[in-house]
Amino acid sequence: MASAKAFDAYIFDLDGVVRHFDRMEEEAIERRHGLAPGSMIHAAFGSELGNEFICGRIDHPEFEARLATVIGPGAAAELLAMRPEVDHGVVSLIEALRADAPVALLTNGSTRTAHELAAAGLSAAFDMVVNSATLGIAKPAVEIYLHATGRLGVPPERTLFVDDRPLNIDGARTAGLVAHHFVGLDELRRFLGRAAP
Repeated sequence: MASAKAFDAYIFDLDGVVRHFDRMEEEAIERRHGLAPGSMIHAAFGSELGNEFICGRIDHPEFEARLATVIGPGAAAELLAMRPEVDHGVVSLIEALRADAPVALLTNGSTRTAHELAAAGLSAAFDMVVNSATLGIAKPAVEIYLHATGRLGVPPERTLFVDDRPLNIDGARTAGLVAHHFVGLDELRRFLGRAAP
């Protein structure tokens, strides 16, 4: 008999969904160092340097040193010293979802992601963690979504993926997952309510 559940598994992104960086502080760092708006994050994560970092090919010290050559050592140090805030509402929702189905974390992370999750009290918040820096491939590559659903043992079409970046949503849909573009907890709750059988 087919499952009566809307989904058999859930996969959540980390940054921008479960935890959030202060965008106003990012803008303040850029102003202090004379950088154009948005240029700091683009330099860090919108380039081959960022891809090397999130795929685990370079560690934090090398990432900071190479980023410093682009945006300056002060801005690089301040950016990497920022600490995100955990969205406890999203964490509570994940806890509720785990009562009925497994919930995984899929993050374009770094070699320190496991440490950061532990420091934030999130080590036990998920049934499984898929980190691009461990796997060597990153969202939006189709392979990383299929790796996650394969480890969960759930068909992609029975899996909901939640992310705040449209590019990652597109990748998940290409891989066959149902995907929700996260813009806030209330909207996610409404989506889940509409998806319920």
